[in-house]
Amino acid sequence: MKTLQPILFIRNRSNSLFIRLIVGFLCIILLLASLIIYSISVSKQNVRQEIVKYNTLMLENTSESYEKHLDLVKKQMVLFFFSEEVQRLQNTPNYVNFPLLVREISGFAANPYLFIDNIVFYSKKNELVLEKGTSTNAESMFNVFYASDKYPLDFWKKQFEEPYTSRILPSTPVTNSIFQNQPQRLGEMMPIIIKNKDDFYMVVFLDAMKMYQALHRSIYNDFVIYNESGEILFKSAEHEPGISFDDLQKYGSKDFIRDNKYHFVMTGQGTGYKYLYRVPVERIANQSRLSITLIVSMAAAISLSIIFSFLFTARINNPLKRVIESLRQMNDNVPYRSNIKEFNIISDEIHGNHMIRKQLSFINHLKAIRYHEHEAWKLDFANKPFVFVLFQIQPYHRNSISKSSIEQWLYYMKTYIDSRLVPTYPDSLTFQIERDQILSLVFTDQMTVIADVLGEMKSVFNHDREYGIVTIAITSIYTDSAQLTAAYEEVQELVGERLLINETQIIRKRAVTQMAVGFSPDQDKEFEVHLREGNTQQLIALMERLFARWHSKELTAAVMLRFAESLIDKIKNATIPYHLDPIRLEIILDKAGERILQCSTLRELELLLLDWVTQTSEAVREKKEEKYPVTSFVIDYINEHLAEEIYLDILAEKLKMSSGYLSSYFKAKTGKNIVDYINETRITKATSLLTDNQIKIHDAAKAVGYQNMTSFNRMFKKYTGTTPSEYRKRMDITN
Repeated sequence: MKTLQPILFIRNRSNSLFIRLIVGFLCIILLLASLIIYSISVSKQNVRQEIVKYNTLMLENTSESYEKHLDLVKKQMVLFFFSEEVQRLQNTPNYVNFPLLVREISGFAANPYLFIDNIVFYSKKNELVLEKGTSTNAESMFNVFYASDKYPLDFWKKQFEEPYTSRILPSTPVTNSIFQNQPQRLGEMMPIIIKNKDDFYMVVFLDAMKMYQALHRSIYNDFVIYNESGEILFKSAEHEPGISFDDLQKYGSKDFIRDNKYHFVMTGQGTGYKYLYRVPVERIANQSRLSITLIVSMAAAISLSIIFSFLFTARINNPLKRVIESLRQMNDNVPYRSNIKEFNIISDEIHGNHMIRKQLSFINHLKAIRYHEHEAWKLDFANKPFVFVLFQIQPYHRNSISKSSIEQWLYYMKTYIDSRLVPTYPDSLTFQIERDQILSLVFTDQMTVIADVLGEMKSVFNHDREYGIVTIAITSIYTDSAQLTAAYEEVQELVGERLLINETQIIRKRAVTQMAVGFSPDQDKEFEVHLREGNTQQLIALMERLFARWHSKELTAAVMLRFAESLIDKIKNATIPYHLDPIRLEIILDKAGERILQCSTLRELELLLLDWVTQTSEAVREKKEEKYPVTSFVIDYINEHLAEEIYLDILAEKLKMSSGYLSSYFKAKTGKNIVDYINETRITKATSLLTDNQIKIHDAAKAVGYQNMTSFNRMFKKYTGTTPSEYRKRMDITN
């Protein structure tokens, strides 16, 4: 037992978290120290190469960034140049349209990621210039507002005669000379010219220094860009002597040392531009002589690490609960920032998870879904007015629009909504609660202000109608977080008030009354009879009469879609007796629900329903017209003996088969039993007789085999929906 006591003591001590952490820290420190010393001894000869590689990669990244950015700006500006508003300015300039173009130009200039300082449209016809500030003439623009020694007014006039369609010019300092004694320097501008005619072009002024500071990050300011002709497009350090393009060509794309400077060269893949970055050779040499200092620093760091390991381990026994609480107390809106990169990564992950939980909790709160309290995100407020704005998106699913384009459009929609609401309402929240629904919580009681914001959004959304239709619903004003669910229910009801029109709609209140849409009892019977008979033209006329009445009414999409869905059921029920090929009916009504939802206008819905009715009617008629010897004999016999009593047994005897088999066979081939077919044939014949006012009703009844007027009236109303006398009155009115 005494022998085991030291072993048990060591084992118990080794199970201590304190001992394990100390041993772990010391092992890590020892391992790191060994690796660092080894790395320093091995890397001493390779530091220079690594620094060169780093600068090469940095220049490669810079060149790729420039290439992508110039390509992006050029593509966007070409699209803008050939937009409807700009082409209208080019062909028929109108001062009324100038504010719209000025706003678009200001939008591009306000985007900090495009580095566009201004966009100028220059028309040769009347020397008209339009830019982000206002409209002016060419002399004021290029001699006063955007004056430069390199590009005077004569230069810009000469560009009308140049044979290119687009060109990037070397950067040059630009000044505003409104006050001649104190000209204002606007910065280093790199102009891009885009044109398609000899009397009109567009100039995009890129802020070259801002673009350089964003795309090329270096501690040494010596960067040059040459175009394919050898001109210097941009030079970051004016005081540094440059290297001629011919000398640069001698070295090709290889790095080289010249004039005590290390030259890093990269050629752009898209433009063919050459990017040159120069670093003094002594700077690279100094960086490679840090080995001794690094070793001393690492020795001190190892010593301090051992000391801090003991101190940290001594305090590591704080309750885990305090650690969790410290994480939970992080700022909800902004992740905690630290000067430690790893902690920032952890903080971002925690903040991201927190935002996901926040969104899930918010949606659960809206939809009144119960959830665990410890997972809830509480949105408690009182006396704080708010409204809900719901963006219902109905994308088009056409062959010309890919699924990825639709998804990208939906993403841009969410981003755009955020960008428009947050500047005016900083505490607003926007979530994509469904694939086709984006919901914004906006704290405001100024309905006119938010109405103006939504009006601007509407005009933007209307430009994207090729991708789909957006419906915007805005609730009344609420004041308490307890009303969130009620507000959500209201906005969902409001969005159902969307009309079937091809434009963005803003819905603020529900309609007081809504017109009933559907068949009247007589129309319902008429529809069923014509569909069963395969009377295509009569069906089309009936549908067109209905839609002619509805086109002048403001019918909501929900009402019309319900009618369309009910019509599908009517078509299916009416065709059951005819045993239509289920595959054919399935082809006719393929994805009926989706196709109904994709209708953006009342006319599109009308054409879709007419197509279904027409195809179904044709299928029914083809089914009825199928010829079989037995059924043909029965049909011919019935038509020849219509005024007589017709018995099933007599028909069966003539065909040498049992009456039960004949009845089953006839129904299988025609979809009707013999008795119903006899009655339908008689009533059809009677309707044609009643068109002649010289024939009395009881004579018409006898002529088709009805000796009892009560039976005739009952059957006539069953198959036509009206009595014989009412039918004759209608025919008289029609005629």
